[in-house]
Amino acid sequence: MHQEIEDLVMGYIRNPKAIILAVHQASNDLGVSRGIGAANWVDPEGLRTICVLTKLDLVDNADNISERLGGRAGGDAIKCLRTVGVINTPLPQLPSQSEEELRKIQDAEEQKFFNQPRYRDLKELHGTRNLVDYLSTVFVEHLKGSLPQLRKDLDAVRVIYEERLEKLGTIDFSRYAYKGNPNSTGEFEYVVGAIEKFCTSFIESINGRIDLGHGRLRGGVRVEQLFNSLYWDNLDYIYPLSDITKAEAWNIIKNAGGITPQIFLNPVAFETLVRREIEAMRAESQSCVILAHSEVLLISQEAADDSIKDVKIKYPALFQAIVDDVADFLTEKLKKTKKMVSHGIDMHLDYINVKNRHFQAALEEVKATRPLLTRPESGHALLTTPDPKGIDGLPMGLTSEEEEECDLYVALVRRYFSITRDTVRDTIPKIIVRFMVKKIERKIRNRLMAHLGDKEVYSSLLAESEHVAANRREAQARLENYELAVQLAKDLAIA
Repeated sequence: MHQEIEDLVMGYIRNPKAIILAVHQASNDLGVSRGIGAANWVDPEGLRTICVLTKLDLVDNADNISERLGGRAGGDAIKCLRTVGVINTPLPQLPSQSEEELRKIQDAEEQKFFNQPRYRDLKELHGTRNLVDYLSTVFVEHLKGSLPQLRKDLDAVRVIYEERLEKLGTIDFSRYAYKGNPNSTGEFEYVVGAIEKFCTSFIESINGRIDLGHGRLRGGVRVEQLFNSLYWDNLDYIYPLSDITKAEAWNIIKNAGGITPQIFLNPVAFETLVRREIEAMRAESQSCVILAHSEVLLISQEAADDSIKDVKIKYPALFQAIVDDVADFLTEKLKKTKKMVSHGIDMHLDYINVKNRHFQAALEEVKATRPLLTRPESGHALLTTPDPKGIDGLPMGLTSEEEEECDLYVALVRRYFSITRDTVRDTIPKIIVRFMVKKIERKIRNRLMAHLGDKEVYSSLLAESEHVAANRREAQARLENYELAVQLAKDLAIA
Protein backbone atom coordinates (compact mmCIF):
# COMPACT_ATOMS: atom_id res chain seq x y z
CA MET A 1 0.00 0.00 0.00
CA HIS A 2 2.84 2.42 0.88
CA GLN A 3 4.47 1.87 -2.51
CA GLU A 4 1.17 2.27 -4.32
CA ILE A 5 0.55 5.64 -2.62
CA GLU A 6 4.07 6.79 -3.47
CA ASP A 7 3.64 5.76 -7.11
CA LEU A 8 0.31 7.60 -7.25
CA VAL A 9 1.82 10.82 -5.85
CA MET A 10 4.83 10.68 -8.15
CA GLY A 11 2.56 10.12 -11.12
CA TYR A 12 0.89 13.46 -10.43
CA ILE A 13 3.87 15.62 -9.50
CA ARG A 14 5.97 14.46 -12.50
CA ASN A 15 3.59 16.44 -14.70
CA PRO A 16 5.53 19.64 -15.51
CA LYS A 17 2.26 21.57 -15.49
CA ALA A 18 1.37 20.57 -11.94
CA ILE A 19 1.78 22.85 -8.90
CA ILE A 20 3.27 20.89 -6.00
CA LEU A 21 2.23 21.42 -2.35
CA ALA A 22 4.96 19.85 -0.21
CA VAL A 23 3.21 19.47 3.17
CA HIS A 24 5.36 19.07 6.28
CA GLN A 25 4.65 19.17 10.01
CA ALA A 26 6.13 22.38 11.38
CA SER A 27 7.59 20.77 14.53
CA ASN A 28 9.87 18.51 12.45
CA ASP A 29 13.13 19.44 10.72
CA LEU A 30 12.66 20.36 7.05
CA GLY A 31 15.83 18.50 6.16
CA VAL A 32 14.10 15.15 6.68
CA SER A 33 10.88 16.05 4.90
CA ARG A 34 9.89 13.31 2.43
CA GLY A 35 7.47 15.73 0.77
CA ILE A 36 10.23 18.27 0.08
CA GLY A 37 12.53 15.46 -1.06
CA ALA A 38 9.98 14.12 -3.56
CA ALA A 39 9.23 17.63 -4.83
CA ASN A 40 12.93 18.44 -5.32
CA TRP A 41 13.35 15.16 -7.24
CA VAL A 42 10.90 16.22 -9.96
CA ASP A 43 11.29 20.02 -9.54
CA PRO A 44 14.98 20.60 -8.70
CA GLU A 45 14.75 24.38 -9.01
CA GLY A 46 11.55 24.62 -6.99
CA LEU A 47 9.80 26.64 -9.71
CA ARG A 48 6.44 25.01 -9.06
CA THR A 49 6.78 23.85 -5.45
CA ILE A 50 5.16 25.49 -2.41
CA CYS A 51 6.14 24.26 1.05
CA VAL A 52 3.24 24.19 3.56
CA LEU A 53 4.12 23.84 7.26
CA THR A 54 1.13 22.52 9.21
CA LYS A 55 0.15 22.18 12.87
CA LEU A 56 1.87 25.36 14.05
CA ASP A 57 -0.14 25.13 17.26
CA LEU A 58 1.70 21.90 18.17
CA VAL A 59 5.16 23.51 18.06
CA ASP A 60 6.81 23.55 21.49
CA ASN A 61 7.14 27.07 22.93
CA ALA A 62 10.81 26.41 23.58
CA ASP A 63 11.43 25.86 19.88
CA ASN A 64 12.03 28.69 17.42
CA ILE A 65 10.94 27.71 13.93
CA SER A 66 11.54 31.09 12.33
CA GLU A 67 14.15 29.54 10.05
CA ARG A 68 11.68 26.93 8.82
CA LEU A 69 8.98 29.54 8.25
CA GLY A 70 11.53 31.50 6.26
CA GLY A 71 12.10 28.52 4.00
CA ARG A 72 15.48 27.46 5.34
CA ALA A 73 16.83 24.22 6.79
CA GLY A 74 20.23 24.04 8.43
CA GLY A 75 21.04 27.47 7.02
CA ASP A 76 20.29 26.45 3.42
CA ALA A 77 17.32 27.75 1.50
CA ILE A 78 14.65 25.22 0.57
CA LYS A 79 14.15 24.97 -3.21
CA CYS A 80 10.57 26.22 -3.44
CA LEU A 81 8.59 29.31 -4.42
CA ARG A 82 7.55 30.06 -0.86
CA THR A 83 7.00 28.51 2.56
CA VAL A 84 3.65 29.10 4.27
CA GLY A 85 2.79 28.04 7.83
CA VAL A 86 -0.80 27.22 8.81
CA ILE A 87 -2.83 25.84 11.67
CA ASN A 88 -5.16 23.05 10.61
CA THR A 89 -8.89 23.50 10.83
CA PRO A 90 -9.95 22.09 14.22
CA LEU A 91 -12.36 19.18 14.49
CA PRO A 92 -15.86 20.14 15.70
CA GLN A 93 -16.33 19.70 19.40
CA LEU A 94 -20.08 19.92 19.16
CA PRO A 95 -22.43 18.60 16.43
CA SER A 96 -23.95 22.07 16.11
CA GLN A 97 -20.67 23.82 15.26
CA SER A 98 -20.72 25.23 11.72
CA GLU A 99 -17.83 25.51 9.29
CA GLU A 100 -17.77 29.27 9.81
CA GLU A 101 -17.39 28.82 13.57
CA LEU A 102 -14.51 26.40 13.04
CA ARG A 103 -12.87 28.87 10.65
CA LYS A 104 -13.04 31.60 13.31
CA ILE A 105 -11.39 29.26 15.83
CA GLN A 106 -8.63 28.55 13.30
CA ASP A 107 -8.09 32.28 12.63
CA ALA A 108 -7.87 32.97 16.35
CA GLU A 109 -5.27 30.21 16.81
CA GLU A 110 -3.17 31.57 13.95
CA GLN A 111 -3.42 35.12 15.32
CA LYS A 112 -2.30 33.86 18.71
CA PHE A 113 0.68 32.02 17.18
CA PHE A 114 1.92 34.88 15.02
CA ASN A 115 1.45 37.47 17.75
CA GLN A 116 4.40 35.90 19.51
CA PRO A 117 7.35 38.35 19.30
CA ARG A 118 9.59 35.87 17.47
CA TYR A 119 7.02 35.36 14.67
CA ARG A 120 5.35 38.78 14.53
CA ASP A 121 7.34 39.92 11.45
CA LEU A 122 6.21 36.81 9.53
CA LYS A 123 2.51 37.36 10.18
CA GLU A 124 1.70 38.83 6.75
CA LEU A 125 3.26 35.89 4.91
CA HIS A 126 1.61 32.99 6.74
CA GLY A 127 -1.77 31.72 7.75
CA THR A 128 -4.54 29.90 5.91
CA ARG A 129 -5.98 33.00 4.26
CA ASN A 130 -2.56 34.06 2.96
CA LEU A 131 -2.00 30.54 1.64
CA VAL A 132 -5.31 30.63 -0.25
CA ASP A 133 -4.53 34.03 -1.78
CA TYR A 134 -1.00 33.00 -2.73
CA LEU A 135 -2.14 29.74 -4.29
CA SER A 136 -4.73 31.59 -6.35
CA THR A 137 -2.09 34.00 -7.62
CA VAL A 138 0.38 31.23 -8.43
CA PHE A 139 -2.30 29.17 -10.13
CA VAL A 140 -3.41 32.04 -12.36
CA GLU A 141 0.15 32.94 -13.31
CA HIS A 142 1.01 29.31 -13.90
CA LEU A 143 -2.10 28.92 -16.02
CA LYS A 144 -1.31 32.01 -18.08
CA GLY A 145 2.12 30.59 -18.90
CA SER A 146 0.48 27.42 -20.14
CA LEU A 147 -2.38 29.15 -21.96
CA PRO A 148 -1.14 28.86 -25.57
CA GLN A 149 -0.62 25.11 -25.36
CA LEU A 150 -3.68 24.70 -23.14
CA ARG A 151 -5.90 26.50 -25.66
CA LYS A 152 -4.51 24.33 -28.43
CA ASP A 153 -5.14 21.14 -26.49
CA LEU A 154 -8.65 22.21 -25.41
CA ASP A 155 -9.62 23.15 -28.96
CA ALA A 156 -8.37 19.82 -30.29
CA VAL A 157 -10.33 17.83 -27.70
CA ARG A 158 -13.42 19.97 -28.23
CA VAL A 159 -13.36 19.21 -31.96
CA ILE A 160 -13.08 15.48 -31.19
CA TYR A 161 -16.19 15.58 -29.01
CA GLU A 162 -18.08 17.73 -31.49
CA GLU A 163 -17.41 15.12 -34.18
CA ARG A 164 -18.33 12.30 -31.81
CA LEU A 165 -21.55 14.03 -30.85
CA GLU A 166 -22.39 14.57 -34.51
CA LYS A 167 -21.90 10.85 -35.21
CA LEU A 168 -24.00 9.90 -32.19
CA GLY A 169 -26.74 12.38 -32.98
CA THR A 170 -30.21 11.21 -33.98
CA ILE A 171 -31.02 11.13 -37.68
CA ASP A 172 -33.85 13.06 -39.30
CA PHE A 173 -35.14 10.31 -41.59
CA SER A 174 -37.46 12.72 -43.37
CA ARG A 175 -34.55 14.05 -45.43
CA TYR A 176 -34.21 10.57 -46.94
CA ALA A 177 -37.93 10.30 -47.76
CA TYR A 178 -38.93 9.71 -51.38
CA LYS A 179 -40.58 12.88 -52.63
CA GLY A 180 -42.97 10.99 -54.88
CA ASN A 181 -44.46 9.03 -51.99
CA PRO A 182 -46.32 11.14 -49.41
CA ASN A 183 -46.38 8.18 -47.02
CA SER A 184 -42.61 7.76 -47.05
CA THR A 185 -40.97 8.33 -43.67
CA GLY A 186 -37.44 7.98 -44.99
CA GLU A 187 -36.60 4.94 -42.87
CA PHE A 188 -36.88 2.49 -45.78
CA GLU A 189 -34.76 4.75 -47.99
CA TYR A 190 -32.13 5.02 -45.24
CA VAL A 191 -31.89 1.23 -44.97
CA VAL A 192 -31.69 0.89 -48.77
CA GLY A 193 -28.90 3.47 -48.83
CA ALA A 194 -26.94 1.61 -46.14
CA ILE A 195 -27.32 -1.69 -48.02
CA GLU A 196 -26.27 -0.08 -51.31
CA LYS A 197 -23.17 1.51 -49.78
CA PHE A 198 -22.13 -1.77 -48.21
CA CYS A 199 -22.73 -3.83 -51.36
CA THR A 200 -20.82 -1.39 -53.56
CA SER A 201 -17.85 -1.40 -51.18
CA PHE A 202 -17.95 -5.19 -50.79
CA ILE A 203 -18.04 -5.93 -54.53
CA GLU A 204 -15.39 -3.35 -55.34
CA SER A 205 -13.18 -4.78 -52.58
CA ILE A 206 -13.39 -8.22 -54.16
CA ASN A 207 -12.67 -6.92 -57.65
CA GLY A 208 -9.89 -4.55 -56.58
CA ARG A 209 -11.55 -1.33 -57.70
CA ILE A 210 -11.35 0.45 -54.37
CA ASP A 211 -8.35 1.90 -52.51
CA LEU A 212 -8.16 0.10 -49.18
CA GLY A 213 -4.81 1.52 -48.14
CA HIS A 214 -1.32 0.16 -48.47
CA GLY A 215 -0.65 -1.16 -44.98
CA ARG A 216 -1.34 -4.75 -46.01
CA LEU A 217 -2.96 -6.84 -48.71
CA ARG A 218 -6.74 -6.62 -48.55
CA GLY A 219 -9.70 -7.56 -50.68
CA GLY A 220 -9.85 -9.94 -53.61
CA VAL A 221 -6.08 -10.17 -54.02
CA ARG A 222 -5.95 -12.30 -50.87
CA VAL A 223 -8.27 -14.85 -52.49
CA GLU A 224 -6.13 -14.78 -55.64
CA GLN A 225 -3.02 -15.47 -53.56
CA LEU A 226 -4.80 -18.33 -51.86
CA PHE A 227 -5.54 -19.95 -55.23
CA ASN A 228 -2.21 -19.39 -56.95
CA SER A 229 0.19 -19.64 -54.05
CA LEU A 230 -1.02 -21.58 -51.03
CA TYR A 231 -3.32 -24.07 -52.83
CA TRP A 232 -0.83 -24.47 -55.68
CA ASP A 233 2.02 -25.25 -53.27
CA ASN A 234 -0.07 -27.62 -51.16
CA LEU A 235 -0.89 -29.73 -54.22
CA ASP A 236 2.79 -29.75 -55.16
CA TYR A 237 3.57 -31.33 -51.79
CA ILE A 238 1.59 -34.43 -52.82
CA TYR A 239 4.19 -36.84 -54.25
CA PRO A 240 2.44 -39.89 -55.69
CA LEU A 241 3.05 -43.27 -54.05
CA SER A 242 5.56 -41.78 -51.60
CA ASP A 243 3.68 -43.26 -48.64
CA ILE A 244 3.99 -46.94 -49.68
CA THR A 245 6.91 -49.26 -50.39
CA LYS A 246 7.61 -50.93 -53.71
CA ALA A 247 6.46 -54.22 -52.21
CA GLU A 248 3.09 -52.68 -51.26
CA ALA A 249 2.74 -51.17 -54.72
CA TRP A 250 3.46 -54.53 -56.32
CA ASN A 251 0.84 -56.20 -54.12
CA ILE A 252 -1.76 -53.64 -55.23
CA ILE A 253 -0.84 -54.31 -58.87
CA LYS A 254 -1.08 -58.09 -58.50
CA ASN A 255 -4.29 -57.97 -56.46
CA ALA A 256 -5.95 -55.99 -59.24
CA GLY A 257 -5.45 -58.92 -61.59
CA GLY A 258 -7.55 -61.33 -59.61
CA ILE A 259 -7.47 -65.01 -60.66
CA THR A 260 -6.23 -64.29 -64.18
CA PRO A 261 -2.43 -64.12 -64.57
CA GLN A 262 -1.25 -60.81 -66.07
CA ILE A 263 1.36 -60.73 -68.79
CA PHE A 264 1.01 -57.16 -69.97
CA LEU A 265 0.10 -53.79 -68.40
CA ASN A 266 -3.13 -54.17 -66.41
CA PRO A 267 -5.43 -51.11 -66.78
CA VAL A 268 -7.30 -52.01 -63.56
CA ALA A 269 -4.06 -51.93 -61.56
CA PHE A 270 -3.07 -48.61 -63.16
CA GLU A 271 -6.46 -47.06 -62.41
CA THR A 272 -6.39 -48.35 -58.83
CA LEU A 273 -3.08 -46.66 -58.15
CA VAL A 274 -4.07 -43.44 -59.96
CA ARG A 275 -7.38 -43.12 -58.09
CA ARG A 276 -5.56 -43.55 -54.80
CA GLU A 277 -3.39 -40.51 -55.53
CA ILE A 278 -6.16 -38.36 -57.02
CA GLU A 279 -8.20 -38.91 -53.86
CA ALA A 280 -5.34 -37.28 -51.91
CA MET A 281 -6.20 -33.94 -53.58
CA ARG A 282 -9.72 -33.90 -52.11
CA ALA A 283 -8.68 -32.77 -48.62
CA GLU A 284 -6.48 -29.93 -49.93
CA SER A 285 -9.26 -28.79 -52.27
CA GLN A 286 -11.86 -28.75 -49.49
CA SER A 287 -9.39 -26.84 -47.30
CA CYS A 288 -9.05 -24.28 -50.09
CA VAL A 289 -12.83 -23.80 -50.07
CA ILE A 290 -12.85 -23.16 -46.32
CA LEU A 291 -9.97 -20.68 -46.54
CA ALA A 292 -11.65 -18.87 -49.45
CA HIS A 293 -14.84 -18.64 -47.37
CA SER A 294 -12.86 -17.10 -44.49
CA GLU A 295 -11.22 -14.56 -46.79
CA VAL A 296 -14.52 -13.48 -48.38
CA LEU A 297 -16.09 -13.21 -44.93
CA LEU A 298 -13.19 -10.97 -43.83
CA ILE A 299 -13.64 -8.84 -46.96
CA SER A 300 -17.33 -8.38 -46.10
CA GLN A 301 -16.55 -7.34 -42.53
CA GLU A 302 -13.88 -4.87 -43.63
CA ALA A 303 -16.22 -3.47 -46.29
CA ALA A 304 -18.91 -2.95 -43.64
CA ASP A 305 -16.47 -1.21 -41.29
CA ASP A 306 -15.27 1.06 -44.12
CA SER A 307 -18.57 1.90 -45.82
CA ILE A 308 -21.25 1.99 -43.10
CA LYS A 309 -19.30 2.87 -39.97
CA ASP A 310 -21.81 5.68 -39.28
CA VAL A 311 -24.55 3.05 -39.20
CA LYS A 312 -22.44 0.96 -36.82
CA ILE A 313 -22.25 3.89 -34.39
CA LYS A 314 -25.86 5.08 -34.55
CA TYR A 315 -27.74 1.88 -35.34
CA PRO A 316 -25.56 -1.08 -34.36
CA ALA A 317 -28.50 -3.48 -34.68
CA LEU A 318 -28.89 -2.63 -38.39
CA PHE A 319 -25.14 -2.88 -38.94
CA GLN A 320 -24.99 -6.28 -37.25
CA ALA A 321 -28.01 -7.52 -39.19
CA ILE A 322 -26.25 -6.72 -42.48
CA VAL A 323 -23.00 -8.39 -41.38
CA ASP A 324 -24.81 -11.47 -40.01
CA ASP A 325 -26.96 -11.91 -43.12
CA VAL A 326 -23.88 -11.82 -45.36
CA ALA A 327 -22.19 -14.38 -43.08
CA ASP A 328 -25.26 -16.64 -43.27
CA PHE A 329 -25.34 -16.34 -47.06
CA LEU A 330 -21.66 -17.23 -47.24
CA THR A 331 -22.23 -20.28 -45.03
CA GLU A 332 -24.96 -21.46 -47.41
CA LYS A 333 -22.64 -21.03 -50.38
CA LEU A 334 -19.84 -22.77 -48.49
CA LYS A 335 -21.89 -25.96 -48.29
CA LYS A 336 -22.80 -25.80 -51.97
CA THR A 337 -19.23 -25.02 -53.04
CA LYS A 338 -17.75 -27.86 -51.00
CA LYS A 339 -20.19 -30.22 -52.69
CA MET A 340 -19.26 -28.96 -56.17
CA VAL A 341 -15.53 -29.18 -55.39
CA SER A 342 -16.05 -32.75 -54.27
CA HIS A 343 -17.77 -33.42 -57.61
CA GLY A 344 -14.76 -31.85 -59.31
CA ILE A 345 -12.50 -34.47 -57.73
CA ASP A 346 -15.02 -37.27 -58.33
CA MET A 347 -15.10 -36.69 -62.08
CA HIS A 348 -11.36 -37.37 -62.24
CA LEU A 349 -11.89 -40.54 -60.23
CA ASP A 350 -14.80 -41.70 -62.37
CA TYR A 351 -12.99 -41.50 -65.68
CA ILE A 352 -9.28 -42.23 -66.03
CA ASN A 353 -8.55 -40.98 -69.54
CA VAL A 354 -5.34 -42.61 -70.71
CA LYS A 355 -6.08 -41.27 -74.19
CA ASN A 356 -5.48 -37.76 -72.88
CA ARG A 357 -3.13 -36.18 -75.40
CA HIS A 358 -0.81 -34.92 -72.67
CA PHE A 359 -0.52 -38.42 -71.23
CA GLN A 360 0.01 -39.86 -74.71
CA ALA A 361 2.76 -37.33 -75.26
CA ALA A 362 4.37 -38.44 -72.01
CA LEU A 363 4.21 -42.03 -73.22
CA GLU A 364 5.89 -41.11 -76.48
CA GLU A 365 8.60 -39.28 -74.55
CA VAL A 366 9.31 -42.35 -72.43
CA LYS A 367 9.25 -44.63 -75.50
CA ALA A 368 12.06 -42.66 -77.04
CA THR A 369 14.37 -43.18 -74.06
CA ARG A 370 13.41 -46.54 -72.56
CA PRO A 371 13.16 -50.20 -73.74
CA LEU A 372 9.71 -51.33 -74.93
CA LEU A 373 7.57 -54.37 -74.38
CA THR A 374 4.85 -54.65 -77.01
CA ARG A 375 1.56 -56.45 -76.68
CA PRO A 376 1.43 -58.49 -79.90
CA GLU A 377 -2.31 -58.30 -80.54
CA SER A 378 -2.67 -54.57 -79.90
CA GLY A 379 0.71 -53.07 -80.66
CA HIS A 380 0.56 -51.10 -77.35
CA ALA A 381 3.95 -50.45 -75.80
CA LEU A 382 4.94 -51.68 -72.36
CA LEU A 383 7.68 -49.47 -70.90
CA THR A 384 10.12 -51.08 -68.52
CA THR A 385 12.75 -48.62 -67.29
CA PRO A 386 12.15 -47.60 -63.60
CA ASP A 387 11.54 -43.98 -62.55
CA PRO A 388 14.70 -42.39 -61.08
CA LYS A 389 12.63 -41.40 -58.00
CA GLY A 390 11.34 -44.93 -57.53
CA ILE A 391 9.82 -45.83 -54.17
CA ASP A 392 11.88 -47.56 -51.54
CA GLY A 393 11.68 -51.12 -50.27
CA LEU A 394 12.54 -53.79 -52.87
CA PRO A 395 10.17 -56.76 -52.43
CA MET A 396 11.73 -60.17 -51.98
CA GLY A 397 11.47 -62.72 -54.81
CA LEU A 398 10.68 -60.37 -57.74
CA THR A 399 12.15 -61.23 -61.09
CA SER A 400 13.87 -58.49 -63.04
CA GLU A 401 10.89 -58.33 -65.40
CA GLU A 402 8.45 -57.93 -62.47
CA GLU A 403 10.59 -55.24 -60.90
CA GLU A 404 10.69 -53.38 -64.20
CA GLU A 405 6.94 -53.75 -64.57
CA CYS A 406 6.38 -52.36 -61.04
CA ASP A 407 8.59 -49.36 -61.79
CA LEU A 408 6.69 -48.85 -65.02
CA TYR A 409 3.37 -48.63 -63.18
CA VAL A 410 4.85 -46.14 -60.70
CA ALA A 411 6.29 -43.97 -63.47
CA LEU A 412 3.04 -43.89 -65.42
CA VAL A 413 0.94 -43.20 -62.32
CA ARG A 414 3.16 -40.23 -61.49
CA ARG A 415 2.93 -38.90 -65.06
CA TYR A 416 -0.84 -39.21 -65.13
CA PHE A 417 -1.20 -37.68 -61.64
CA SER A 418 0.94 -34.70 -62.63
CA ILE A 419 -1.32 -34.02 -65.62
CA THR A 420 -4.46 -34.39 -63.50
CA ARG A 421 -3.06 -32.16 -60.75
CA ASP A 422 -2.56 -29.31 -63.22
CA THR A 423 -6.17 -29.66 -64.29
CA VAL A 424 -7.44 -29.80 -60.71
CA ARG A 425 -5.61 -26.71 -59.51
CA ASP A 426 -6.96 -24.80 -62.46
CA THR A 427 -10.51 -26.12 -62.05
CA ILE A 428 -11.07 -25.94 -58.29
CA PRO A 429 -10.49 -22.15 -57.99
CA LYS A 430 -12.93 -21.66 -60.87
CA ILE A 431 -15.53 -23.73 -59.03
CA ILE A 432 -15.01 -21.67 -55.86
CA VAL A 433 -15.31 -18.39 -57.73
CA ARG A 434 -18.36 -19.62 -59.63
CA PHE A 435 -20.37 -21.03 -56.74
CA MET A 436 -19.24 -18.80 -53.88
CA VAL A 437 -17.64 -15.48 -54.86
CA LYS A 438 -19.73 -14.65 -57.91
CA LYS A 439 -22.93 -15.91 -56.30
CA ILE A 440 -22.38 -13.50 -53.43
CA GLU A 441 -21.56 -10.64 -55.79
CA ARG A 442 -24.67 -11.12 -57.91
CA LYS A 443 -27.22 -11.85 -55.23
CA ILE A 444 -26.17 -10.07 -52.06
CA ARG A 445 -28.22 -6.91 -52.77
CA ASN A 446 -31.43 -8.84 -53.38
CA ARG A 447 -30.73 -11.06 -50.39
CA LEU A 448 -30.29 -8.13 -47.99
CA MET A 449 -33.32 -6.33 -49.35
CA ALA A 450 -35.47 -9.43 -49.02
CA HIS A 451 -34.40 -9.99 -45.41
CA LEU A 452 -34.13 -6.40 -44.14
CA GLY A 453 -36.49 -4.43 -46.38
CA ASP A 454 -39.65 -5.30 -44.49
CA LYS A 455 -40.94 -2.48 -42.29
CA GLU A 456 -41.45 -4.72 -39.26
CA VAL A 457 -37.81 -5.75 -39.53
CA TYR A 458 -36.06 -2.43 -40.18
CA SER A 459 -38.22 -0.46 -37.73
CA SER A 460 -36.83 -2.49 -34.85
CA LEU A 461 -33.30 -2.26 -36.26
CA LEU A 462 -33.52 1.54 -36.38
CA ALA A 463 -34.50 1.83 -32.73
CA GLU A 464 -31.70 3.63 -30.93
CA SER A 465 -29.96 1.50 -28.30
CA GLU A 466 -29.60 2.74 -24.74
CA HIS A 467 -25.84 2.33 -25.14
CA VAL A 468 -25.78 4.88 -27.98
CA ALA A 469 -28.03 7.27 -26.05
CA ALA A 470 -25.76 7.01 -22.98
CA ASN A 471 -22.69 7.67 -25.12
CA ARG A 472 -24.36 10.73 -26.61
CA ARG A 473 -25.24 12.12 -23.17
CA GLU A 474 -21.67 11.56 -22.00
CA ALA A 475 -20.25 13.23 -25.11
CA GLN A 476 -22.62 16.19 -24.66
CA ALA A 477 -21.58 16.64 -21.02
CA ARG A 478 -17.88 16.45 -21.85
CA LEU A 479 -18.28 18.90 -24.71
CA GLU A 480 -19.99 21.40 -22.42
CA ASN A 481 -17.15 21.06 -19.89
CA TYR A 482 -14.52 21.62 -22.57
CA GLU A 483 -16.40 24.64 -23.92
CA LEU A 484 -16.48 26.08 -20.39
CA ALA A 485 -12.73 25.44 -20.05
CA VAL A 486 -12.08 27.20 -23.35
CA GLN A 487 -14.08 30.20 -22.17
CA LEU A 488 -12.16 30.29 -18.88
CA ALA A 489 -8.89 30.19 -20.81
CA LYS A 490 -10.06 33.15 -22.90
CA ASP A 491 -10.99 35.10 -19.76
CA LEU A 492 -7.58 34.42 -18.21
CA ALA A 493 -5.82 35.60 -21.33
CA ILE A 494 -7.70 38.91 -21.14
CA ALA A 495 -7.23 39.37 -17.37
